[in-house]
Amino acid sequence: MLSRHQTSWLVEHAVLSLVLMAVGTLTLGTGTGLAQQPYDPQFAVAPEQLPAPQGPLVTEVRITGNETVKEDTVLSYLRTRKDRLYDPETLQADKRRLTSSGLFREVRIYTQQAAEGMVVTFEVFERPTIRAIEFRGNRGITDRTLLKQCGLKVGDSMNFYAIEEARRKIEDYYRSKGFPKAEISIIEGNEPEHRSAVFGVAEGTLQRIEKVEFVGNTFVSAKRLETQIQSKPGYLYYLLRGKVDRSKIEADVEKLTAYYRSFGFFKARIGRELDFDENNKWLTLRFVIDEGPQFVVRNVSVLGNSLFETVALESSLNLHSGEYFNQGKMDRDVNTLRDVYGGQGYIFADVKAEPRFSFENPGELDLVYNVTEGEQFRVGKINVHIAGEFPHTRESVILDRLSIRPGDIVDIREVRSSERRLKSSQLFETDPQSGKEPRVVIKPPDLNDTGGIAKQQRPGTVRGQSPDANELDIDIYVDPVPDPSEPRQFSPSPYGPLPYGPSR
Repeated sequence: MLSRHQTSWLVEHAVLSLVLMAVGTLTLGTGTGLAQQPYDPQFAVAPEQLPAPQGPLVTEVRITGNETVKEDTVLSYLRTRKDRLYDPETLQADKRRLTSSGLFREVRIYTQQAAEGMVVTFEVFERPTIRAIEFRGNRGITDRTLLKQCGLKVGDSMNFYAIEEARRKIEDYYRSKGFPKAEISIIEGNEPEHRSAVFGVAEGTLQRIEKVEFVGNTFVSAKRLETQIQSKPGYLYYLLRGKVDRSKIEADVEKLTAYYRSFGFFKARIGRELDFDENNKWLTLRFVIDEGPQFVVRNVSVLGNSLFETVALESSLNLHSGEYFNQGKMDRDVNTLRDVYGGQGYIFADVKAEPRFSFENPGELDLVYNVTEGEQFRVGKINVHIAGEFPHTRESVILDRLSIRPGDIVDIREVRSSERRLKSSQLFETDPQSGKEPRVVIKPPDLNDTGGIAKQQRPGTVRGQSPDANELDIDIYVDPVPDPSEPRQFSPSPYGPLPYGPSR
């Protein structure tokens, strides 16, 4: 017989079992339990999200018409491939890529319906290329030289305009080498079926300059005028140079005209006469000169200045009223005025000289120097750039040779003097042809690291210095002379060149 405690435990467990069975029955009846409905793909995706019916596949891609271009090269431009969906838009894009490649002058597409899908054929018409370049009839100039001058290469596309341009270049080259009557013709290369560029050369007679004469010159001697021209007789029995080049002769006329005008002969006129011998081989080149009057400077004035007195500026000039006009003196005076301003920090001051001719008194002119003063600048940071992976030169070696310091008013004359001292120190490479020489570069205002022109107040001022003057950074570039006897340093500073100047 069960005790009361055992009977109570059995009743509780029986009631709990009945409750669990009832809950399971309700769950199965409402469909919210673990058991799921059978999967129906018709309702797995919304109808509007179903993919569009697929088109036919491409079963084969054929390439026809290619002669020199490999089939793999053509296929590399295509997006239409075997076992991909057939798409007319992709075909048109493939056609555009092939046409724009420069390999073909025309591309045609053919499609054929097959049992498995579509067969696509690309028929290409290659652009003709130059397979050979020849010159016929040339004796005075070699094939190698003409090939270099014409600009064509084997393998280039057969372009009619390029062939004609090559013909013109060869003809111009012949005329510059003393063959003024040379004629170049295109034998092959101007028809669609041609595959070679063949030029016919009729050189004509080689003409050389026998002598050069000047007629009508009284201001300077003929020897002096000869230094201004390029057309001169040859030397070593006329084997070197001395060939007739009409373009150089015309350029010499312009040079002589500019030379005379630089000395005030503004109405000078220069002509030339070409006198050949009976064989049309040797030329006597004669320059006929009409010098005209030499203009005199009537007045000299400086306009646009406000920082310096006009009298002080005019007294620093070399070209004065009453003197004959001289281009060299005028240019030196322009540099003098720029140095006056540049010595006081106005290094970007602009000075332009303007000769004004007098209509009342022919042969006279007024010389006006127009000045745009600009702003004053002082020295900001001085950055030293030493070339080489492991430079052994200390920055102090360079800075000690400078006569400018941060905070000073920029003096363009001292900047140039500092650069000359660096060049003459024999510590650095000085080879202008290779670009290896000490350089002192002033950064223009718009290239500063700060993005603009800094205007900062300093607690103290330097004599002649405006406390709110603009600052300019200065960069110094040097290439130390290598010293094999000195060991290289293998521990450069990880911070690079340090700026020499006040902290910001």
